[in-house]
Amino acid sequence: MLLLAAALVSGCDRLRGLTTKLKQEVAAKGTAAALGSPQIVTLDASTYDAFIAQKGKLVIVDFYADWCGPCRMLGPMLEKAAAAHPAVVFIGRVNVDYEKPLAAQQQVRNIPDVRIFNAGHEVDRFVGCPSEPEIMDKIAGLAQGITPAAAGAATTPAKSFEEAVTPMPKNWLPPGLQKR
Repeated sequence: MLLLAAALVSGCDRLRGLTTKLKQEVAAKGTAAALGSPQIVTLDASTYDAFIAQKGKLVIVDFYADWCGPCRMLGPMLEKAAAAHPAVVFIGRVNVDYEKPLAAQQQVRNIPDVRIFNAGHEVDRFVGCPSEPEIMDKIAGLAQGITPAAAGAATTPAKSFEEAVTPMPKNWLPPGLQKR
C-alpha cells in the first residue's frame, strides 16, 4: 500500500529515495527471513569488520547479488556446510547491489566471491560456484581444528545486568574538585 502511494507521487525526489530505501529494507528482511538460521547473517559496512574478527569461529563471507544465478546456486551449498558444523561455521552475506562501497573496498570484481576467515585472518577464498563436494571438503578441512567449546568460551556474557554494571561511588567528584 505504501509503495502504491509512493508510486502515485513519483515526481517527488524525497519519495523516490524513500521507496528505494524501503525496497532495500524489504529485500534485506526477506533475505534474512529466508535464511532463517542464526549462523547466517546479512552484513553491511558497519558490521563487516566485527563479523570477520570473531575468534574461535570459521567465518565465511559471501559477496552475492539477487540476480546472479551462480550466487543463488552457491547459497544453499554454503548453508548446508554451515549446518554440518554448528557453532563453528558462520556465514555473512553481503549483497553487492546494496553495499557497493564495501564491495569496492574489499576489491570484489566478480560474484559470487567467497572469503573464509579465522580470527580475522583470511585463510581461503574462491570466486565462482564450485561443486558441492568441493565446498564441503574445503570447509570441513578448515573447520577441523575449531571446537564449539572454544567458540563459546571467548564470548561468555555477564549473567545479569547487576553483575555487568558496577555503580559509581557516591562520593565521586570530577578531577581537580574537592568536597567541602
